[in-house]
Amino acid sequence: MYYYIDHTSRFHHNTGIQRCVRAIAKALIEIGIPLRPIVWDRLNNTFASASSSALHHLENWNGPLESEWEAAAPSAHWSDKWLLIVELISGPYCPLPQQLLLATEKAQLKVAWIFHDAIPWRLSTLYGDRAASASKNHSVYMNGLFLFERVFANSYTTAQHLYEFLAGSGHNTARISELVKPLPLATEFPGVLRQDALSNAQISEYITNMIKRPFRFLCVGSLEPRKNHKSLMKAIMYLNSTGNFYCELKLVGWANNKTIVDLVCRAIDISHDVQWEVEASDQRLAELYNWCDATVYPSIEEGFGLPVAESMWYRKPCICSGDGALGELASSGGCLTTNTSDWQQFARTIDKLVQNPTLYHSLISGLNKRLMRTWNTYALELARNLREIS
Repeated sequence: MYYYIDHTSRFHHNTGIQRCVRAIAKALIEIGIPLRPIVWDRLNNTFASASSSALHHLENWNGPLESEWEAAAPSAHWSDKWLLIVELISGPYCPLPQQLLLATEKAQLKVAWIFHDAIPWRLSTLYGDRAASASKNHSVYMNGLFLFERVFANSYTTAQHLYEFLAGSGHNTARISELVKPLPLATEFPGVLRQDALSNAQISEYITNMIKRPFRFLCVGSLEPRKNHKSLMKAIMYLNSTGNFYCELKLVGWANNKTIVDLVCRAIDISHDVQWEVEASDQRLAELYNWCDATVYPSIEEGFGLPVAESMWYRKPCICSGDGALGELASSGGCLTTNTSDWQQFARTIDKLVQNPTLYHSLISGLNKRLMRTWNTYALELARNLREIS
């Protein structure tokens, strides 16, 4: 299988899409699919084999080792008929769908895409002065998906959003139903074994020790408007001002928007209980998930919500939105949902968790009952779907 790694092989952060590129590649290799990494040759408007340095960069954040990829020349494996594109290819610096189509037709490849979300089109106002271009570029990208053989949406919510967009753009609805298939992502933190469930006695002992110190919250997500750190900072600052609320909050995420960065820095200046780490390796993230008592994910909308899933992998309750794809994740237990866009309601929900040990106990119990989906399971389902239409 040919595997597109153009942006991830050059990008020095590990956001949700980059995590998917690495995790899906590693899982496909582990189930025996030979992966042939390619990038986009901008000079000749075609595909090119990935360089050694590109593959070495992908080893970061628990990606496949350089030695685990296959050579670019095809073999007799059934998957060599396919190109899988996990990355988002949208914007002025990316190839257009028609250019990709010409290149894949020349190489006699079928193309499967992983579709992450329709957010730049649905919520373009979150992109400020880039709203018009973000919406336009994403619309071109989503319309372009109709040209290819299969699109796997990372949640049922995103599958519905894409269906509505394509139908609204005049595409044949029967063809859309055949093209777009929901395939939810894994809820596994890559490369980390899930800890054994705590017994009721162990949960009670943990809570007894927890209430003797500040409650520990972790928030993982890029610092940008959609992730909604603004509501979180307002809620935490208000609760801290009451004198009856004691928590520590650690943020992890790269600086993707100056306004949000300035907001977070002001909060840190006001309260030493708020800290921010710009970068974190998977090892450091594991340490932080083990450190916290719960996570908080204020995002307005997600295509899936990997930080919520990964919080559950570590058996840590998460406060998040109950709408859309996040609601899908939250519905099976272990999450406390709220309207994260209303900072006052958000604050009440945070306070409710901190002040209510019985609620905390029930959320941990809910996490103990959840069945978690691994990346290998995801890869097996993806491969089976592609082989059926080969």
